[in-house]
Amino acid sequence: METKLEQAVQKRQVLFLCVFLGASWASAEQLQYSVAEETERGTFLANLAKDLGLGLGELSAREARIVSDQNTRFLLFSPLTGELILNEKLDREELCGPTESCVLPFQLLLEKPFQIYRAALNVKDINDNSPVFLDKEIPLKISESTTPGATFLLERAQDSDVGTNSLSNYTISPNDYFHIHVHDGGEGTIFPELVLDKMLDREEIPEFTLTLTALDGGSPPRSGTALVQILVLDINDNSPQFVQSLYKVQSPENTPVGSLVVAVSARDLDTGSYGQIAYTFFYATERILQTFQINSTSGELYLKRELNYEAIQTYSITIQARDGGGLSGKCTVVVEVMDVNDNPPEFLLSSLNSPIPENSPETVVAVFRIRDRDSGNNGKTMCSIANDLPFVLKPSVENFYTLVTEKPLDRESNTEYNITISVTDLGTPRLTTQHIITVHVSDINDNAPAFAQTSYTMFVRENNSPALHIGTISATDSDSGSNAHITYSLLPPQDHQLVLNSLISINADNGQLFALRALDYEALQTFEFHVGATDGGSPALSSQVLVRVVVLDDNDNEPFVLYPMQNASAPCTELLPRAAEPGYLVTKVVAVDRDSGQNAWLSFQLLKATEPGLFSVWAHNGEVRTTRLLSERDALKHKLLLLVKDNGEPPRSASVTLHVLLVDGFSQPFLTLPEVAHDPAQEDDELTLYLVIALASVSSLFLVSVLLFVGVRLCRRARAASPGVCFVPEEHFPGHLVDVSGAGTLSQNYQYEVCLAGGSGITSEFKFLSPIAPNFLTESTGREDAVPPRTMEASRKLICSQRQVLFSFLLLGFSLTTAGELRRYSVVEEKEGRSFVTNLVKDLGLGQLELSRRGAKVISKGNKLHFQLDQETGDLLLNEKVDREELCGHTEPCLLSFQVLLDNPLDIFQAELEVTDINDHSPEFLDKEIMLKISESSLPGATFPLKNAQDMDVGQNGIDNYLVSSNSYFHVLTQKRSDGKKYPELVLDRALDREEEAEIRLTLTAQDGGSPPRSGATEVHIEVLDINDNAPQFEQLFYRVQIPEDSPIGFLIVTVSATDKDIGVNGEISYSLFQVSDDISKTFSIHPLTGEVRLKEHLDFEKTQSYEFNIEARDAGTFSGKCTILIQVMDVNDHAPEIILSAFTNSILENLPETMVAVFSVSDLDSGENGKISCSIQDDLPFFLKPSGENFYTLLSQKPLDRETTAEYNITITVADMGSPILKTQVNLTVQVSDINDNAPIFTQTSYTMFVRENNSPALHIGTISATDSDSGSNAHITYSLLLPHDHQLALNSLISINADNGQLFALRALDYEALQAFEFHVGATDQGSPALSSQALVHVVVLDDNDNKPFVLYPMQNASAPYTELLPRAAEPGYLVTKVVAVDRDSGQNAWLSFQLLKATEPGLFTVWAHNGEVRTTRLLSERDAPKHRLLLLVKDNGEPPRSASVTLQVLVVDGFSQPYLPLPEVARDSEHEDSELTLYLVIALATVSSLFLVSVLLFVGLRLCRRGREVSLGGCSVPEGHFPGHLVDVSGAGTLSQSYQYEVCLTGDSGTGEFKYLKPILANFQDHSLRPEMGENPNSRNDWGFGIQLK
Repeated sequence: METKLEQAVQKRQVLFLCVFLGASWASAEQLQYSVAEETERGTFLANLAKDLGLGLGELSAREARIVSDQNTRFLLFSPLTGELILNEKLDREELCGPTESCVLPFQLLLEKPFQIYRAALNVKDINDNSPVFLDKEIPLKISESTTPGATFLLERAQDSDVGTNSLSNYTISPNDYFHIHVHDGGEGTIFPELVLDKMLDREEIPEFTLTLTALDGGSPPRSGTALVQILVLDINDNSPQFVQSLYKVQSPENTPVGSLVVAVSARDLDTGSYGQIAYTFFYATERILQTFQINSTSGELYLKRELNYEAIQTYSITIQARDGGGLSGKCTVVVEVMDVNDNPPEFLLSSLNSPIPENSPETVVAVFRIRDRDSGNNGKTMCSIANDLPFVLKPSVENFYTLVTEKPLDRESNTEYNITISVTDLGTPRLTTQHIITVHVSDINDNAPAFAQTSYTMFVRENNSPALHIGTISATDSDSGSNAHITYSLLPPQDHQLVLNSLISINADNGQLFALRALDYEALQTFEFHVGATDGGSPALSSQVLVRVVVLDDNDNEPFVLYPMQNASAPCTELLPRAAEPGYLVTKVVAVDRDSGQNAWLSFQLLKATEPGLFSVWAHNGEVRTTRLLSERDALKHKLLLLVKDNGEPPRSASVTLHVLLVDGFSQPFLTLPEVAHDPAQEDDELTLYLVIALASVSSLFLVSVLLFVGVRLCRRARAASPGVCFVPEEHFPGHLVDVSGAGTLSQNYQYEVCLAGGSGITSEFKFLSPIAPNFLTESTGREDAVPPRTMEASRKLICSQRQVLFSFLLLGFSLTTAGELRRYSVVEEKEGRSFVTNLVKDLGLGQLELSRRGAKVISKGNKLHFQLDQETGDLLLNEKVDREELCGHTEPCLLSFQVLLDNPLDIFQAELEVTDINDHSPEFLDKEIMLKISESSLPGATFPLKNAQDMDVGQNGIDNYLVSSNSYFHVLTQKRSDGKKYPELVLDRALDREEEAEIRLTLTAQDGGSPPRSGATEVHIEVLDINDNAPQFEQLFYRVQIPEDSPIGFLIVTVSATDKDIGVNGEISYSLFQVSDDISKTFSIHPLTGEVRLKEHLDFEKTQSYEFNIEARDAGTFSGKCTILIQVMDVNDHAPEIILSAFTNSILENLPETMVAVFSVSDLDSGENGKISCSIQDDLPFFLKPSGENFYTLLSQKPLDRETTAEYNITITVADMGSPILKTQVNLTVQVSDINDNAPIFTQTSYTMFVRENNSPALHIGTISATDSDSGSNAHITYSLLLPHDHQLALNSLISINADNGQLFALRALDYEALQAFEFHVGATDQGSPALSSQALVHVVVLDDNDNKPFVLYPMQNASAPYTELLPRAAEPGYLVTKVVAVDRDSGQNAWLSFQLLKATEPGLFTVWAHNGEVRTTRLLSERDAPKHRLLLLVKDNGEPPRSASVTLQVLVVDGFSQPYLPLPEVARDSEHEDSELTLYLVIALATVSSLFLVSVLLFVGLRLCRRGREVSLGGCSVPEGHFPGHLVDVSGAGTLSQSYQYEVCLTGDSGTGEFKYLKPILANFQDHSLRPEMGENPNSRNDWGFGIQLK
């Protein structure tokens, strides 16, 4: 391998030596060849071998080839023969363009040794292109006024050929008006110029079509043509003429806006803008401008505003048609307006009477007049109102109507009436006018206040805060104003004992009720009163309503315990037999609550007891019962503390203390305890049997007693009506007694009978002072007024009588009214205010004071106050100064209509006042200055109408004539239109000359015909319009400019300037490039207004050194001027050097000596210093440049390269010229360094450690070995292999395998941590170079333990044939070590951590095992009852995942000796009795409870019977202090709540007929002073109570 590398290095050294030697011999002489363009492909050009003096095979041996700068393969070279052949057909125009000398340079490149020859091919031109015009048609516009001799520069033709083959002459087709002059533009360019031979006449020939021909100088010559289109432009020499001078049109006044009225038409013989006609109104009045509009283009006259025949009947309109040159013509349009029914009737209100008092008789509401401006049937009207209104229309004098009420009105039914008066004329179509009159009905006090409800019920919670708002009383009054203002008050209550003013107050304005003080439900449950509502009318009306106030209960009373009575001096003791069964009724706590509803729902709770588990209290009825059987161990005396709590929010409570005494007798035989037998089990069974029998006996006896008691009670009720019993008839009884037989507050209804002991020495009253509420009346009271209302009948009759008389006079006046003649008066305008017009008293023949008495009024249109009437004297005066022009404008005569209205009776007189005109206005022009534009070409005699003046006066005081100031050009005529108005018309006397006088100012005066006459003046400003008679002229005909070729785009090259003597549009000049080539039009641009010539495209000196072209300046007409611009391009350094690569080797072997990389040539299109160049590369590269032939360079390596250091080089060849600024060109060459295998693989680590968990799956990937090689390609491709291990006993191939490509290691079989915990081996890495290089790395494999072994028990040995038994002394203390289980695990780490657990034992609570050391110990002392043999099952478990376990069986034998003292067992009899006698205890408790309950019932029954018998002896019955009354009535005459010192005696009478002890809910008390009905009945639920009692015989 090394031999081959040395030979390659030697060959390259010889090659480069030859290259440098050949380059030194290269010749600098250039070879010249020529060929005509369009020569066929394959044409022989030269033999380069002969021309260079080389041998026939030398070119082929030296690898000769042709290289051109353009890289265009237009030449074909044969190295074998040395012949140079044309490879393709050449087109000189495509290669070199307009450049006359077309030279294509190329080089011959030889190698071995390297040598370069330069040569050039000259392409000669042939006449193969004809002249071509850029435009096939050349348009040209020439005015017919152009003088002969005028020249017009035409577009020149383009010819791609050069020299004699280029353009040489122009010709034009024969004609009588034009010929061609060829203009020399310099530098071989010629232009065609069209010359006018005689005057043009557009009317004869409006346009010409000529053929322009361009000829070149070739042989034979070629030619090209273009059409010249000449358009003869017209001049303005004709004015517009209308088809008709007068147009008459009739138009209905209802013609819609936008409708076409008429279309006028005018013609103009001129063309273009001079023939375009614009139509306008000629000095039309404001009214015409507001009514009509004209289309300036079509002459169509449209309606702009609606017509009104009543205002104007005829319009006379003057329309002017003006062409684009200022000439005009006029016509008159007369529009006659045709009348239609387009005026709806007018409603004129004379008087209105509103409001009208309600309940009034027929009344005059309004007087109005109807007017319609139309005439005939269109002016006839009829008037109506709606039929459903209480009004009628009555006609009076002509077109006058009165609106009268038909019947009395009621304001409460309708407060106002919107009366729509419809007035319709009789025209076609009929028009209707509607006027709405709003009549208000005034109120009188004829309605009393009415309450929203017949009665009010309000709820107030007791203990309310003072001044609490409890409700609102609302009343309404149908009247309005003060009649509807309601005042509220409290009426005296019917119950005089009710102090209402201390309880309730009312807001007199809004009826709000307030509680003045806190209410108490227990004292007053409900009360009622009346509220009065009085309006503010005169006389005032009132009404009243009943208000019921119900007081709602609040939880403000604690429960009161009735039984047992809490008396510290004599505590109540209950007896309880020891044999009472569980559930035995010891006693019952009876309590009441003065509150009501859920506030009185009581619940009972046992707070404290001597024996907590012995007694229980029922939460809802207060029964105290035993919960178990009593035993000998229970105390004889028990104290119970009970809590009685209501259900209010917040709840209130009271406590009760009970004393219970246990007795053995109490109707039960004493049962001695059975003797304790020898056998405890047999004794327990006998005791249980006896207790069951005793409990059943006592329970049966108790049940029989209860049934007997219930039977006796039912029998007594049946005999309740028989003589000898305590009976109180249900009759009248004192009012202080209240029925309390309703359901009580107890949740279950117990009944008791309460008798009051007469001789107790203490208060004998048993009072429940609950709030009382009065019963409401069974019949409603009628409305009673304190003072009877005063009727208004007399006043109403008086009003009706007055109105009837008034209406009679009105009707009489209407009947006497006559439609007399219309009176007319006259007055001169501008008279001072309060000027006398006439005396109406004399004119109407009335008395002196009749005008004042009849309320005379003067009414004019729109209710304007033009007049003032003195009612005392009857003089009619002007109220203000009258201006006729303000009132009537131009209307003549000026009439003001008015009416005189008289009442009582109603008379209407119509009159008119004529206002006569005076000459008080001067003529006035609307414009202070009249602008007029007249062309200087206008002929004498032309007329120009002017705007007329305005004069507000009419008749002879209007405008009479017009005058103009003295001048030499114009005079004025006064013309009269069809409507009689005069206007001025200016007449031209002689032709105008704008150059002499551009403006003329005149004064126009208007005079009226008044005496003395008045006048007004305005200025007439006449502007003489110019015509286009001058062509633009350039300041210079030739412009020469020098410009650098690097000038930026948009650079200003030169500014050309031309002037035109004309003004306005004719003097506006536009600049343009005149017939330039595409190259010039792409390179330059000119601003059409400023003449600035700017650069449009970059210049290139090497391509074009100068430009010459023409610029045209054209005015708005047809005249133009031209100039020539010569632009010389100045060379700058704008071409960067070029690099042409001839040979290049992009891949070089590393470690080689100096090697050729590339051969290239450089060139620069610039010349001089700009064309001199220098070449260089970067300094930090192992390469250098060597110059060879002219502008040729060779790139060589400087030293051997190392690919591992740098695999690639980016070489930048920089070529710079010597110009200013210096331009550079850079070429980047990328050189790749080829690799040789000189680097061995290198592992990423010196050694690898890999972890594998045992029991792995076969072929498990355990890790990857990685190595790298700095070489590339196949030299860097690494193959991995396992090397032979140092330990020959290690079967590595059966354990591990490796992937040869990527170094992945795999475990071939499952590893066992217990057999092999770690092993190591070497891995080799070898590349594929030649020769191959390798390296190796150490791999260490560690096997990780898995929990795959169960614990193994070492002690005790598990041998089924000989089980191991441990001895345990019976006297062992708790914690005694019985044995220790010893176990091991083959796994390691946490997998070998063992824990012990006792799974099963003969006596579970006797042994325990320690979890971490396996010690088995006792947990308690052993007893005689423990078995002598015990079998223990233990579990040994490791801490792996998942855990594994093993079981151990232990045999434990309990022995008495074994060096331990004998511990006797504890007394069995006492413990056994405690454990086995639970049933017996419960039976004893139940028996004691039932026995006690039975004993208490018997004692209670005996005591009640004795108490009743004693009363019967002393009283002879159940006496009542205030007479006989039913037992369900309670005295409520006291006041206040229960005191703390009340004492009661509770007993049951033997013959009372009932054994019930009742506490029934108090009901509402009745008031004493009324016949009342009960508001709340007896609670039906009270009849469902159940009771108990004992009847003593």
